[in-house]
Amino acid sequence: MTITTFLSAYALGLAAISNYAHAHGRLIAPPHRGYIGKLAQFAGIVPPDYGDHGLNAGGIAATSGGKFGVCGDSYTGVRQHETGGTYGTFPTNGAKAIGACYSPGSTVDLQVQLTANHKGYFEFGLCKLDTKHDKETNECFQTLAQPNGETQWQVPPGNEVFTIQSVLPAGVTCEVKRAVRLLHLALPNLPQVQHLASQPTPPTILHLAHPNRLLPRC
Repeated sequence: MTITTFLSAYALGLAAISNYAHAHGRLIAPPHRGYIGKLAQFAGIVPPDYGDHGLNAGGIAATSGGKFGVCGDSYTGVRQHETGGTYGTFPTNGAKAIGACYSPGSTVDLQVQLTANHKGYFEFGLCKLDTKHDKETNECFQTLAQPNGETQWQVPPGNEVFTIQSVLPAGVTCEVKRAVRLLHLALPNLPQVQHLASQPTPPTILHLAHPNRLLPRC
């Protein structure tokens, strides 16, 4: 019997660096927490976030000693996209809020939509949460590799949907537990860092941080 990994239990985040403009984008497959509510099959379960493509952790000014909202929310504000927040509804809705299911060790196609492209690269991470009340942390995320072993995927020009293959860890399961995937978009040679993260399968968030810091999005 194949044990299925539920990506609604995984958090995925994206980070971008920009000097004059903020990169905008969202994880659409699996759908991040801020995007999942826009899909018909989740209507009435997770509310839609109409600004899900531009979350930035409140901006650089909202960081606290280098700390930031893991899922794109302001560190000092309400954590709407983290577990238990407005869009992180897995604790209350359980499987109804799961955006995708994959087998451990499988190679999966992830899709990221950019609406304001500043190039750079994507990087994905995975965080396993043991109980429905556990929340995402930077330390929890494990960097995922592509089939060729690379962890960074260079972003080509254009505002479109990009498909990136990622290999899930073998032996990581989320039968009762859950996991969150994280996606980073890093832009080169720019003084600010903007971060986008997606939550367990559902939400995605964008963050701003200090230079060379990548922030997660759930």
